[in-house]
Amino acid sequence: MKRYLCDGIVKGATHQRNGLPCQDSKKIVEISDDIVIIGVADGHGSDKCPRSDRGSVIAVNTFCEVMKNYLQSYGTDENGLSNLITFLNREGDMRFAQDICEEWQARVKHSYYKNKVEGLVDEDGNIKWSSVYSLYGTTLLGVLITNSFVFSFQIGDGDINLVTEDGVFALVESEKFLGTETHSLSKPDAWRKAVTSVRRRDGEEETSCMYMLSTDGFANSYTTDTEFQKTCSDYLEMLQTHGAQIVQANLKKWLVETSELGCGDDITVIMAYFSKE
Repeated sequence: MKRYLCDGIVKGATHQRNGLPCQDSKKIVEISDDIVIIGVADGHGSDKCPRSDRGSVIAVNTFCEVMKNYLQSYGTDENGLSNLITFLNREGDMRFAQDICEEWQARVKHSYYKNKVEGLVDEDGNIKWSSVYSLYGTTLLGVLITNSFVFSFQIGDGDINLVTEDGVFALVESEKFLGTETHSLSKPDAWRKAVTSVRRRDGEEETSCMYMLSTDGFANSYTTDTEFQKTCSDYLEMLQTHGAQIVQANLKKWLVETSELGCGDDITVIMAYFSKE
């Protein structure tokens, strides 16, 4: 099946009115026609996290770089991917999650040393790293899509879905929170809150399908899960009917309208569409 990628990121209507920066980030790394890495992150944007827009950039770069290193280590041939799926099944929510968190923290430290903040030291003059990480607080969604399996990774809110003609299916089930609370990559033990899954792609050659990553501003712009899922299905139908080029050309406009009519938050959506055509 042929892969098409459509992606869009828009500053939320509320952020536009208040002159605030967009907190979302995205990154796509196409390894080959059969393998793609996708990262999406949403900085918290609170007073306690004044550098969260930078934190989300670091997060997507971290996910893509760590996953790329794993692919280079295991290899991208059939045998290498078979060994990688075994590892991710067993260690995705532990060893891989730890690697993500450790690399994110290392990159945050590098960013902080370039622009330090007064007062973030203890009585002995040591930097309070937990407070530094909080400055960069963000969520993280990531997927590795190969021709044989999909690995999904999530810390915090947002959605990773498989969309088919039969419906919308969550690839990971993240914890639901009240209000704006969510898990954060900025916590020292954030890896413990990582949720992962591995899904084999057996039998997908029969019909078109779409893997969809979106920050919480997208789902929160709809009053019910049913409305959100219908919109996801509508995007698949538009891809099937009009093609990826038309959807990509209009996606940003549609997301702006979604934010304006919805929760007013930043919205990021990435769709990996697979078609026989």
